[in-house]
Amino acid sequence: MKSMLSVFFLERPVEDLDWVIYILLLTMTIIVVGRILFSNNYESLRNMENFQEVNDNQALFGVIFQFCFAVLAGAIMMGYLVSDYDYIFYTPVLKTLAIAVLILVFYGARSVLGTVAAYAFGISHDRNFNLKTLNFFRAYSVFVLWGAVLLFYFTEVHKPLILGVLVAVLVMIRVLTYRYIFKNQPEKQSKIWYYNILYLCALEILPLLVLFKFLNMW
Repeated sequence: MKSMLSVFFLERPVEDLDWVIYILLLTMTIIVVGRILFSNNYESLRNMENFQEVNDNQALFGVIFQFCFAVLAGAIMMGYLVSDYDYIFYTPVLKTLAIAVLILVFYGARSVLGTVAAYAFGISHDRNFNLKTLNFFRAYSVFVLWGAVLLFYFTEVHKPLILGVLVAVLVMIRVLTYRYIFKNQPEKQSKIWYYNILYLCALEILPLLVLFKFLNMW
């Protein structure tokens, strides 16, 4: 068994990557707890139509997976941080959590900006339908990220290749998310391509432009 695993996984000193194991265990524990709390949501993840019919607390379900997404993404991005703030974030775990907080803040700001922009442009969408759709695809993004972190730190696969495949898969999941939203939006107005473009700009492009402007000023 050990020789078979050594084909894929590196044999490294345990102390070097303890923090990665902690991150993986933390996120897996949260997912398991979520599985207990939201059994109906988990059981319907195989089919979008069934997931749309579940009326469990979708907001809390989304928060659980959003947190796991941010932490796992932080674990991937941690090694690419500049060393200017190492005197504050002097351990990998602190760096990972700092990135996770920034990601969560970005998503929170994006939600606020998206709501304001949607109201300003007069865009009308079914929020409950959108939330369930985003939660459905976000769960798959977390599963992909969990596997990517494992491969990134414990295998001999080139890291740029893992990152490239990860980004491609996450982008594809995002495209599928909005494709489903635009195609199945219950409200007639929201099926018009003009409103879909405005909606996409409000949720994705506008927050990125604000973030880019803020980073340039900072």
